[in-house]
Order: sequence, then structure tokens, then C-alpha cells
Amino acid sequence: MSTLRRITTATLVAALAAGLFLAGYGYGQRTAAAAASDEAGFALLRELLGALRREYLNPVPDASVLFDGAARGLLDALGDPYTRYMDAKAFREFSQDTQGFFFGIGIFIDIRDGGLIVVQPIEGTPAHRAGLRAGDRIRRINGVATDGMAIQEAVSRIRGPAGSRVTLTIARPERTFDVEITRARVQIVTVQGAGALEPAVQRRLTAERIGYLRILTFNDQTAAEVAAELERIRRAGARGLLLDLRNNGGGLLDAAVDVAGRFVPQGRPVVHIVGRDGRRTTERAGGGPKVALPLVVLVNEFSASASEILAGALRDSAGATLVGQQTFGKGVIQSVFPLRAGGGAAITTAKYLTPSNHDIHGRGIPADVAVGDRLEGKGEAEVARILEAQLQRGIDVARQRIAGQR
Repeated sequence: MSTLRRITTATLVAALAAGLFLAGYGYGQRTAAAAASDEAGFALLRELLGALRREYLNPVPDASVLFDGAARGLLDALGDPYTRYMDAKAFREFSQDTQGFFFGIGIFIDIRDGGLIVVQPIEGTPAHRAGLRAGDRIRRINGVATDGMAIQEAVSRIRGPAGSRVTLTIARPERTFDVEITRARVQIVTVQGAGALEPAVQRRLTAERIGYLRILTFNDQTAAEVAAELERIRRAGARGLLLDLRNNGGGLLDAAVDVAGRFVPQGRPVVHIVGRDGRRTTERAGGGPKVALPLVVLVNEFSASASEILAGALRDSAGATLVGQQTFGKGVIQSVFPLRAGGGAAITTAKYLTPSNHDIHGRGIPADVAVGDRLEGKGEAEVARILEAQLQRGIDVARQRIAGQR
């Protein structure tokens, strides 16, 4: 997220310099009012802390625990599910995500309609072996209700040392049940090639000379892993490419921009970033080798955030065709700020627009070729049928685009 931090800082400095003389008097009034309001808030916390220490029936936790709770409540009051406080433990776990590994059960989760939902279990992990699937609702974690729970708190509760156990209460349309899962070290593989598909699908891709690349998430390793897989696809003599972003809940903005740069012609826009003051900055594709093959992108309702940035860039600036279902609709960007005592905060600092200036927050990106249905609430067999139908239709569209180039 370093690019976003630079943009935000530069915009703030420019705004203050431009408006200092004309708006100085009003700014001073507003600053004084804000300072007075802040001091009243701090005084309220000090008063509450004193009352707890004098009057509370049970032993009062250490002040650091109470202030962690106050910090969490401060951001919760915004009503933004993506702006969240992370204590030291949660912040360490967040940092592990960008490094490509963590200790837990192996699921990506997000918030939908105020509740926790499984976006994707990682193949070969404890969650995958336990039968969790995209669209599962997590109602409780070790008996603690998840209603209104911040996503990072949920992540912190689900994760833990390898060998320890966590019990999740899972809700599906047909039933609600508990599942106990043993945690393990989970290595995040961000990219998969055609080898992850069924043999029959691999044979069809080979016969059609269509490359297949799936991105599961965006972290520090993604751009390099994509580059390596694209080189394998090039050496195999592919005439078209199928990029699978289904069930990809997002990740690092910079990683998505870097991947888009492999496809988008130099100088063309990848994403427009709009800050709190309305100023817009455009991330554009750099130079270097480009993939010039006919491109089809598979998406569904769990393609979110960074994967939507990539899908929008590839459609608007690289001529890709989107196949599947309308995407999730997360069009805001968070900057991560380290805090004292080892904690941190993810704060919504900007929104993004696709290269064609579409604001997709709360709306998503519609597929050019709609196939199947939403996965949430579907049984395992139906989910498999939908995913297979989308994959086969994606191959059909890629074949048609290849034929159109002849």
C-alpha cells in the first residue's frame, strides 16, 4: 500500500499550502473547536476509567486492555466494516498475510450484510479438508457470537498455534452445525496454473492452446508468481489466456497494479484513486513485456477489492472479456498505519474508479457473459456445477476470440 500512502500525503500537503492564506481564519476556528471536542472525549475516558477502578465489582483488567477496547470502539463507531483497529497480536497476523503464510485453518473471510462469510477455503488446508466452502456463514467462533464482530477480531480468534483447535458454527440454508478444526501453518499459494484443474479440462485447454492462470489472493509474492506462470504459458505456445479471479477476495493494491501492468499497454490507466478531498490520481501501466493474447477473465460474487481492480483494468484498458457473475463490489481502499505498542489500524482513505470511471462500490462489475448463479446458499454439488459451467464457457469465449483474430 506504499503507493497509496505517498498519494495521500502529497495531496494533503498541497491542499494545506493552497488554502492557507484565504482559509486561515476559518481553519483556526475549526481546529480550536475540534481540539475542545477531543479534550472532552479524553476527559470522558479518564472519568470512566476512574469510576471503573473505584466502583467495578470484579477485578479491572490492565489499562492496556481497556484502551485497546476503546480504540476498537472508536473505529467501530464509523460504521465502516473495512476501517478497523488491530491490537499487537492481530497486527502481527495481518503482516503475516502479506508475507504469504499464517497459522490458522486456511480460509479467506469477509463481511457481507453485517455478517462473516467464507470467501474461499485454501485447497489442501484444514478448512478445505473439513468441508468448508465459499458462502458459508460463520455464526460463532469457539462459542462467541460473530454478530457485529470486526473482521480482524474474527481472524485473530480463528487463528492460533499449529496443533491447537478452533470450533466454528457454520450456517447454510439447509442446516447450522459446529465443526472443530485443528490449526496448522498455512502457506498461501497465490497463483495456480492448469495443473490444478481436472485432467479432462487440462486436455481441452491443451487442445485449444489456451493458457490458464488462477490468482487466489494478492500479496507480496503475487506479481512474481504471475510472471513465472505467464512464462510457462508462453513457452507452451498458448494462443489465448483464461485468467481466473473467482473467489479472490483481494489483497494488496500494489500487487494488483503490478499484475495489471503485465497486460495493459504502457501509459494506459489501471485504476483511478480518489482521496477524501476529491482529488484524483491515476495509476498507469508501466513498460516492459506485455501479454498480447486474447484474454478472458472469470469472475463471481466473491471476486472483491484488488481482484475487481484487476478485472476492471483488464476489461477497460486491455480489452478482456469478463465471464461469470457480477463481482462483490468493494470499491474502497485502506491504508495501514502502525501504532504504538505494536498495534495498527486499517483506515479507509480513498475510493477507486475503474479506468472507464465506474464507481463499483456496493455495485460490483457485471460480467460481459453471464454464466451460472451466485454460490452463496448453494449445495456442494450445485457449487461444483456452477464453477464448471463458468470454466467451460470461459474456454468457449477464449476460443471464439482466438478465432476472431485469424
